[in-house]
Amino acid sequence: MLDMRNTNNLPSSERESERKDDCNRDCAEMKYLPSFGRKRARGLSETQKNNLVHLYKTYGIEISEKKVSLETLFNTSFEKIFVEVGFGHGEHLIQNAIQNPKIGFIGCEPFENGVAATLKEIQVNNLQNVRIYKGDARLLLEKFPKGTIDRVYVLFPDPWHKKRHHKRRILSAEFIDNLRKNRTKELVVATDCKEYMESVLENLRQLKIPAPNDIETLSQKPDWFLSTRYEQKALSKGSKCYYLKIDLR
Repeated sequence: MLDMRNTNNLPSSERESERKDDCNRDCAEMKYLPSFGRKRARGLSETQKNNLVHLYKTYGIEISEKKVSLETLFNTSFEKIFVEVGFGHGEHLIQNAIQNPKIGFIGCEPFENGVAATLKEIQVNNLQNVRIYKGDARLLLEKFPKGTIDRVYVLFPDPWHKKRHHKRRILSAEFIDNLRKNRTKELVVATDCKEYMESVLENLRQLKIPAPNDIETLSQKPDWFLSTRYEQKALSKGSKCYYLKIDLR
C-alpha cells in the first residue's frame, strides 16, 4: 500500500524521493506478516509531515541490501546498544535515552504519528544517542552484524487477542530465535495480556531458553522498569501487568 500523505508542499524532487522510499519500504515489509495495525492516523499536521521528512534525514535510518553499521548511524561509539520495538509515541525511548547518555538507542515504529512526535522530542532534548527506524523492526534487526545489539525491548505490543490473529504477534518463537541467533544478549517484555505473556514463556521453553515457571512472579513491577503510556492506561483500568527480562545467551 502506498503512503498517501500530502507532500504537495515539498519540492518535486523530494516528493518523488518520498514516494520511492515509501514504495520500497512497503514492499520490503511484505516479507513479514504485519504485527502492527494502522501505519498512520488521519490528519497529520504540517509540522508532523515536516518532521517525518526533515528530522528523519538527521535521526532516521534507511536500510539497503547491506548490513547496517553502527558507525554509519551514530557520530560516536557507545557502551551498549538497545533497540525498542514499537515505541508508540516514544515516552519510554526518550526517557531511557536521557537517563543513559552512554548507551545508544534505536527505536523502531511503523506508526507515523508516533515517529513524528518522537523525532521532535529527540531534537528538543538534543539527543545524540537515539536513531529511529520508520518501519517493521524485523527488517532492521536482521541487518545488524551478530553481537551488535545488547538489549531488545518489546513493551505492550499489540496482543492480537483473537486466536486466528495470534500468528501476527511479534513475540513469536521465530522472532526470539532470530534474536538469539544474532547474539542479542537480553530481551525485555512487558504486557497487560496474561495469555500473551504465557505464550512468550512457552516459546522460550520451546527454544530451551530458561524461563520462569510461575507467571505471577512477573506481575511485580521491577525497579528498573520505566513507565510507559500503555502501562499507565492498563493500570488505570485495573489490569495486571507482567514484566520479563530474559538472558538470551
